[in-house]
Amino acid sequence: RCNDCQESLEHFQAALEIRQRLLGENHPDVAEIFSFLGETYNKMQNYDDALVYLVQAMDIEEKTLPPNSINLAATYDTIGAIYMILNQYDVALIFYEKVLQIRQVALHTDHPQIAAIYGSLGSLFEYKGDYLKALNYQEKSLEVARKTRSATHNIVSNAQESIRRLKAKIKQ
Repeated sequence: RCNDCQESLEHFQAALEIRQRLLGENHPDVAEIFSFLGETYNKMQNYDDALVYLVQAMDIEEKTLPPNSINLAATYDTIGAIYMILNQYDVALIFYEKVLQIRQVALHTDHPQIAAIYGSLGSLFEYKGDYLKALNYQEKSLEVARKTRSATHNIVSNAQESIRRLKAKIKQ
């Protein structure tokens, strides 16, 4: 939970007004504030407002950043995660696929963010009931995570637990 969210929102709104006045509507620094607002609303579990601001950030980022921008991938990732929370898995999948596409181009193949998006895709397919596809993504997540993280790191243990759970579901 976010203890100081309301204060954060007020500061971000003030920063947004300043940046829009100085930089115009379509500037990456304006998108950054929209992202901060969206992430704050996300922490408050106010997903509708979070999506409003994150989509505004995305629209600006798509116009002003390179197509393989890590910042754009982060925005897509947060939007996808919110759609996961809202049980809109097909919409989440669209965003997660964009994240994977960008990260595979922009990052090293063993980067932890690659492992993270594989894990997110694994969770998504598990929720959709496609346990084989989910297992495939969780195994990819574990493979990448083991190269960059210790055996006790959350991403490693989460992938291992997901793999155990999925194998049990597949056997049923």
